[in-house]
Amino acid sequence: MERSVAAAVASCHGEVLAGFDADLLSALAVAAIGAGLDGAELARQLALDPVTGRDLVDRARGCGLLLPSDTLLVSVAEPLRATLGAQRLAGLQLDALQTKLSLGALDLPAARAFAAAGVADPDLSEFLCSQAESAAPRLSAVLYEEALWAGGDAETLALRRAEAAGRSGDVETAARLADGLLERAAQSTPEELAAAVRIAASTAARQGMLARSADLYEWLGSDRAGTDRPIAEMVLLAAGRPESAATMAGAAADAPPTSATAADTLLAAGLRESMSGSTPIALNSMSRALSLAANASRPRLLPDSAAAVAALAALHCGELGRAQSVLQRALDADLDGGVDRARHQLLLAWVSMVHGDLECAARTVDSIPSEDLRPRDSLFADALQVGLARRTGDIGALRRSWDRAQGVIAEHSVDVFSLLPLGELWLGAARLDEIDRLAHLIDQARDLLTRLGEPSLWGSPLHWYGVQAAILTETPADLIPHAAALGAAAETSSYAAGLARAGRAWLRVLQGEIDAAEVEQAACTLGAIGLPWDGARLASEAALRVADTSTATALLQVARALRPSPPPASTGTPSADREIGATLTERESDVARLLVTGLTYRDIGGRLFISAKTVEHHVARIRRRLGAQSRAEMLSMLRAMGHGA
Repeated sequence: MERSVAAAVASCHGEVLAGFDADLLSALAVAAIGAGLDGAELARQLALDPVTGRDLVDRARGCGLLLPSDTLLVSVAEPLRATLGAQRLAGLQLDALQTKLSLGALDLPAARAFAAAGVADPDLSEFLCSQAESAAPRLSAVLYEEALWAGGDAETLALRRAEAAGRSGDVETAARLADGLLERAAQSTPEELAAAVRIAASTAARQGMLARSADLYEWLGSDRAGTDRPIAEMVLLAAGRPESAATMAGAAADAPPTSATAADTLLAAGLRESMSGSTPIALNSMSRALSLAANASRPRLLPDSAAAVAALAALHCGELGRAQSVLQRALDADLDGGVDRARHQLLLAWVSMVHGDLECAARTVDSIPSEDLRPRDSLFADALQVGLARRTGDIGALRRSWDRAQGVIAEHSVDVFSLLPLGELWLGAARLDEIDRLAHLIDQARDLLTRLGEPSLWGSPLHWYGVQAAILTETPADLIPHAAALGAAAETSSYAAGLARAGRAWLRVLQGEIDAAEVEQAACTLGAIGLPWDGARLASEAALRVADTSTATALLQVARALRPSPPPASTGTPSADREIGATLTERESDVARLLVTGLTYRDIGGRLFISAKTVEHHVARIRRRLGAQSRAEMLSMLRAMGHGA
């Protein structure tokens, strides 16, 4: 039925078109492009006087075959082609393009319409390429594709298409095009080859394979890296290849002093300094690199953004405020939704999680569309989910997050910039007693730090995760080497010194040798160096294990002071009810007394002659009444109140 109707409509249109003169058919051919009609341009193209050209536009509009936008009805396209012939139609549309070019009237919408209509012309292709150079990433990639439709040479445009595809987030297309360029390395100029390697290295980094990025730069060598030597040095350092990085850094500098090259050089210097020098100097170099990078005239696809590198360095030494500021500025400047936006959002969520603002971290992670995540981003996203579930004590969510992370764990190679998510996954594995599923990555991380000479800035957080993993598995012997590594780093790093002090305190807590003053000092130090949640956990655990009620109460007060205050309850419960000394009802006290002994809800219900579900409701009310942010804190507070003594 539909086919017969379409055939009848086409036949009708054909009969109407057969009665039109050549000029009117030419005007309709131009309208079929979708770029509108202009009387002066038609007059120029068809050798008519201006008045006749304007009249021709009016005749075309009055024939009933155009939309209000002066675009030909879709149902008329094939009958018009049949009436004019494909060759004549193509010739008229090419003439229309050349007329616009001669009058300087070609704009981007018209150029895209010509390309979509199948008009092939070198000048059209070049125009689209010139527009792509300054367009936003996603539009740029589309314009280069349309330049191919307009007759552009695929090999000539491959490098620019790869750059644009990568910057728009289409990593697969960028990698494919870059591989094609590398296959034709013998025919490429040194600049083209270096750019192809940079793009290939950048796509590999986003796929969680920075080792592949390092392989590419080692193959390229310092002689051919050119102005990308600082980028190569950063990749090689982050992949744990300091000798190759030193070769890149030692090559003669021949780059022009543009903002981009100066920013790359400063960022590489900052990363180099972070490996063996002064942390403040390293952070200062990275901050200056950020300022210069903002002035770069032509953004490029890079293995990582300057903002991400600077924020990661800040996170590794407890400078949460600096990391947050860097990331927020990068997000505010990213109006086009660039390729690094999801990475910056995830790192900002990491800042929130470490600081203890778990709700903000969860909201940020949930706001990122899953299709925007590359494997490297997925590693951070999964680690954040694991870290959030562990901190809230939600074992079900922890299990789901851990299982979901297995795919990315199986494919990822460890580098300096992935140590934080590795640490969070390590703790999730420890909590679930599945460290063996992550052991290969932990070993890779240790080897990486050894090759880099045990840099305190990058290694201290991982050793702190090792301390916490030993705490979760209650294996003090496993804690000792990490505490020793932190102790060695403490000689040059105040951040590591704070972690080392906390590690010693944890070891004594696990051994039952609790010094309340030492625990309080260590917990407060953790809060001061940007780890308030960790400090609160240390104080809470010590309170749970100490025998003296007054000491346990004091330590719980330390823990509560370190944790962010929960939002006010909407039930109107007086704030006094949230103090440690809050009064429980008689039934709640009965439940609390049995709860701290480790009984299940079913066992408690059996003893009190109530259902397990009722016990669960009582426990929820007890936790709200005390203002405890986790089950562990609630148990510590109940013990401090004397329940179960």
